[in-house]
Amino acid sequence: MENKEKHFFYSNAYLWFALAFLVTVAGFYPSYFSRLGEMSVAHHFHGISATLWMLLLVVQPFLYKTRAMKWHRLLGRISIVLVVLIVIGGLLMVHMMLNNENYPPGLPYQLSFIDFFVITQFILFYVLAIKNVRNTQYHARYMACTIFGPLIPAITRLLPNLGIVDTMQTSLHFSYIIVHVVLLVLIFNDKRRDKIRLPYLLALGLMLVQHLTMVYAANWGWWQWLMDAYAGLPF
Repeated sequence: MENKEKHFFYSNAYLWFALAFLVTVAGFYPSYFSRLGEMSVAHHFHGISATLWMLLLVVQPFLYKTRAMKWHRLLGRISIVLVVLIVIGGLLMVHMMLNNENYPPGLPYQLSFIDFFVITQFILFYVLAIKNVRNTQYHARYMACTIFGPLIPAITRLLPNLGIVDTMQTSLHFSYIIVHVVLLVLIFNDKRRDKIRLPYLLALGLMLVQHLTMVYAANWGWWQWLMDAYAGLPF
């Protein structure tokens, strides 16, 4: 059963990550990819580092499938540098957003809450993936979980562009629901083929907490104070 389960998980994983990459590009195409010449250095720093991570998630399972383990391990070691760059880029974007006066009142507090939650969640899953590097089943799943947080802003931007929803808040809720459903499918698949493992359960729990709390975060006085202080830092 274990060998069959491994084969199932890895044989097509790179295709699913490629689909997630395309969704992300489509979501950010109007605001970023179609306006590359207009973007600031900070936007490019964040955009390039995040794009490289998405591509890494496509390449790594493909290398595993083709047994190119030397390159798989090499990219795994290099990934720590990319993670640091992603975190820095994400923090820069939050700082710029908080100092952007074009947002509706209160929205930057909500979006910054989501962003900080996503960054923290991303770091957590990466650390757990490295900690379980010798346990293939857990390592792969924790690495897969790094994609769910970043998918939220991508899907949130994509749905209105497709005419599916007409407000950002509605799109946000739909984005979380889509991610919840995907995680439930992955959990069900684990149960059907072998057993339920912690990574997807943990991801689902964190995404549910994020979904429920992001509605109220903009009205938390302590969060507003914290973000105002963060916005005042001299980046």
